[in-house]
Amino acid sequence: MIAQVSEDPSPLAVLRRLVADGSPLAPVHAAVHAELTAVDRGSCAARMPTVAGDGLLEALLILADFVLGVSYSSTLRAGDRIVTVRLEIQLLGRPSTGEPLFATGTLDDAGNGVGLSSATITDREGRAVARCVGRNAVLTDELADRYGQMAPAWSSRPIPWRMLMPHRGEDPTRDGTTMIAHPDRTALNSAGVVQGGALAGIAARGLAHALDVVPDDFSMTFIRPVRAAGQAVMCRVVVEHGGRRLRVGRAELVDERGRLYALAGGTSFRP
Repeated sequence: MIAQVSEDPSPLAVLRRLVADGSPLAPVHAAVHAELTAVDRGSCAARMPTVAGDGLLEALLILADFVLGVSYSSTLRAGDRIVTVRLEIQLLGRPSTGEPLFATGTLDDAGNGVGLSSATITDREGRAVARCVGRNAVLTDELADRYGQMAPAWSSRPIPWRMLMPHRGEDPTRDGTTMIAHPDRTALNSAGVVQGGALAGIAARGLAHALDVVPDDFSMTFIRPVRAAGQAVMCRVVVEHGGRRLRVGRAELVDERGRLYALAGGTSFRP
């Protein structure tokens, strides 16, 4: 079922209607059940379940990107659309998957078509799980025209990240590739491309595999989106330092011709 989100075209009015109607913002949010629960100019709140057995960092990235982007979008003019440029997350706790996550986001600075937002993600008891920072930019190319005017329907149950991004491990010595993924159509955003938090999960999982530990600090810079579902995304990881206590790695996501989608870095420290 497809529902009209708002007669008022301003982003804030559209977002408030989504909250009032309990409707999802984009296909990827409908798939993972990331729900916007409150929004005001420059701030928002959301919640998202996690699926037992799925990756926690991958889920956190989707939720963080959601509230960071909405915090900026809520201040823009009618017709303005944004894209994620940078996403950073620092883990503070490790709740079990299968538990819900809650996030609040705030726009910290905006100017010249770029917004910097911060977010805190907590568990159901209100304990901080992660601190997040994101930079978003207003779109000026043809991708802005691809944004839909309709909100998708919720999936019957939350879809785990591994189903959004079907992937397989590869020999890490073959061109440095550690993983190949083919994003499902449920991973698409409102512009019909794969970008932001869902895409970042590929690099996060690749780094976790190469470092043999989930990174405590993760950051990603986005260069271009994956234009269609099913398009191959290769994750190439280099372990810069693989010590017993400190482990550092970097990852790049590329297409089959070697063109960059995004660059990421991850660090893990164990006392």
